[in-house]
Amino acid sequence: MSDISNARKRQREDPSECPRRVSAASLSAIINPDPEPPKVISSPTFQQTEARPPSPLRLETNIFGTRPAEDIVRVVADFMYTHLKDRANIEIEGKLGRLVDRKTGVRISLPVLSETVLGDDKNLRFESNMTLSQHAVFNKILNQRVDETRRPEFRGSRVEYKHTKEIDHFYKVDGTRVRVTTDKESGEVLSVITKNRVADLNIYSPRTKLDIRITINEEQPMEKPDMEANKPILERHKDRLSYKQDLWSFDLTQVVSPEQEKGPINPYAIGPPKTSPAVTTHELELEVACPEVWLGERAKVAANKPNNFHEITHTFLGNLRALAKRAI
Repeated sequence: MSDISNARKRQREDPSECPRRVSAASLSAIINPDPEPPKVISSPTFQQTEARPPSPLRLETNIFGTRPAEDIVRVVADFMYTHLKDRANIEIEGKLGRLVDRKTGVRISLPVLSETVLGDDKNLRFESNMTLSQHAVFNKILNQRVDETRRPEFRGSRVEYKHTKEIDHFYKVDGTRVRVTTDKESGEVLSVITKNRVADLNIYSPRTKLDIRITINEEQPMEKPDMEANKPILERHKDRLSYKQDLWSFDLTQVVSPEQEKGPINPYAIGPPKTSPAVTTHELELEVACPEVWLGERAKVAANKPNNFHEITHTFLGNLRALAKRAI
């Protein structure tokens, strides 16, 4: 995996302004236009009048004077509100991957033309693995954002970059699956947890190469198991590039699962034990780095107080959609 590149810095374009109310001067210009006739541009196929900048335009959001929430954002917000209730040690992630039919192993194709939240997904599975070329493109795009946000003229939130290498060992302790994460270089134990699934929400995106899954899990701290007396049931090596901005951590990870023995060792078996081959996957996840902020806004909603719950949901989903649109 390549480290951060020294990409050539490009000038950041100013965002376009939103429509404003029509001023008296603008209204006068509309009623009494400039008497000088506009220039005409000729082309082999058509003639077109040179366009003047459009006058500022004010339109009501709708006849009732309200701005309806985008439906997909509303569904995600309802999902988050329902499943964040009375939770602690929460993990919220958005993953990019493919929604695959369990029978055929092929990405699903539904008769819809835009992003769709799925209700019945029992016959589907979500594959968070992406191709190496897709992974490389995201690596390049996110590195560029780090460079762009470091420019002196940049006025938004900076994107901070971190490269980590960790090893996960999974143990079965009294019927509970315990994950021990250590730093690959120093061997320091970084966390010992058990993860419990709370809920998933799948979003099919027919106009992009990748779909979206939003997951909520509880991560309960655990005592470190006796690593000498217990043999790990699974091992994963994670080479991760994390790009953090505001509440979010964009985690681009290469995961290598070494060759593993299948099932308990039979001392009477003839020949070497059965093993699972080594597997390498490439993943992109958007993790909420500060879930307590989202939980706090949910509490305000429940107390009927002013809150930013919908805005956080909108930004979270917007980041996932922006990433999906950039997948090759």
